[in-house]
Amino acid sequence: MRKKLYAFMCLYFVAVSVFAQSKINISSNLPDAKFFLLKDTDNTEVAELGVGSIELKLDKNSRNRIKVVKEGYEPLIKEYPKTMKWDKEQKINLENRLVDISVEPYDAEIYVDGRMIGTKRINMVVGKGKFLTLEVKKAGYAPLTKVYYNSPDREAPPVKDFFEMKDRQVRLEVFPADATVLINGASKGRGTTDVTIPASECVTVSVTREGFAEETQVFCNKPATDPVPPIRFRAALEDRLVKITTAPSDANIEVAGKVLGVGKYDLKVPKNACVELRVTKDGFIRYVKNYCNQQNMQEPPLTEFVEMVEDEAYNSSISTDMANVRITVPVNKTIPSENAWKILSSIITRSFDVLETVDYNTGYLTTAWQVQNFNGMSTIRTRVIVSSGGNADDLTYVVKIVSQRADGVTSVKEDQLFTDWGRLLKRYGGIAEEIQARLK
Repeated sequence: MRKKLYAFMCLYFVAVSVFAQSKINISSNLPDAKFFLLKDTDNTEVAELGVGSIELKLDKNSRNRIKVVKEGYEPLIKEYPKTMKWDKEQKINLENRLVDISVEPYDAEIYVDGRMIGTKRINMVVGKGKFLTLEVKKAGYAPLTKVYYNSPDREAPPVKDFFEMKDRQVRLEVFPADATVLINGASKGRGTTDVTIPASECVTVSVTREGFAEETQVFCNKPATDPVPPIRFRAALEDRLVKITTAPSDANIEVAGKVLGVGKYDLKVPKNACVELRVTKDGFIRYVKNYCNQQNMQEPPLTEFVEMVEDEAYNSSISTDMANVRITVPVNKTIPSENAWKILSSIITRSFDVLETVDYNTGYLTTAWQVQNFNGMSTIRTRVIVSSGGNADDLTYVVKIVSQRADGVTSVKEDQLFTDWGRLLKRYGGIAEEIQARLK
């Protein structure tokens, strides 16, 4: 009898509990969240049940699937099969945030925490108390980055977010690999660099390295007027640079016959070429050196300090306008021609021991070259040439003092190495004036 009573009581409580759960009250933590009834077989919405809270009648032949939705939050789907016991009051909390992300260009790649999620448009869920980093990438564009937080002390994520890629980006590959990159004059580090060109702007990129000529390139992001910047650009430093300084500091620095600097100059040596440098200053030996930027040739130095050597020939000479010019010397009519010739010859032979040609009848005289070397750095050769001039009635001589110079110790016969020198050694400085005075 007791067993029968126990079984009856169990059946009674089961019946009561089933009857009690024929309806349940469901509410959301968000008063404007919407409730939808779903099909059992998929997530198709059958009907809207209410906003904020609903009373759900449990169908014994259904899984009683519902979805709770609010814009900006991840939807939640719940099932309440009647075969299970449920508390009368049910609470559904929407806590994960949902952000609708769209991008342009549409083929830009969307990454979340470093993992590629998709292109064009995605729905991103930010869990409660968490944060996610979103990146938008496309070759040739500057990437866009944003961090989304789902925590009370941070700004709430937006419902929708749109990213438009406008700034361009050039992958600048540099050689040598340790060259420094400057953007609009500001250093951005060494080696390969991503260069961002803001919309409607231009940037100037310079690549520098000690011992190389700087390379400069301008990139513009103005589609209406300029071509699109390249995705990649190779900046190779190939021309070498030698920083020249001189002592004295006012020496002229010449390249290809042109004075390009005084005291200091950055000499550019193009790839596969050689450049001849000359440093000159009155009173100093001329400095000449070739710098080559070619394979199998010694590399140009980073710097070159040119300390010039004083020119002993300069200190042993005078500046004059009598050198290498024809000087006409009229002979006083009171001086017989024989005497005039003797005077002329005696003046010349005091300074020149050897005469190569002497012809009184034609009035022609040439001396042999007098040669003198100075500190092993220069060779000076000097000679006098006399010829007759004027008309038959007037005795006139034309005197030319030839003064020439060659670098180094040079044979007097190497004519091609000598050039006219606008100075005279002091020992020959008064010859022309004496001839003029004695024959006047």
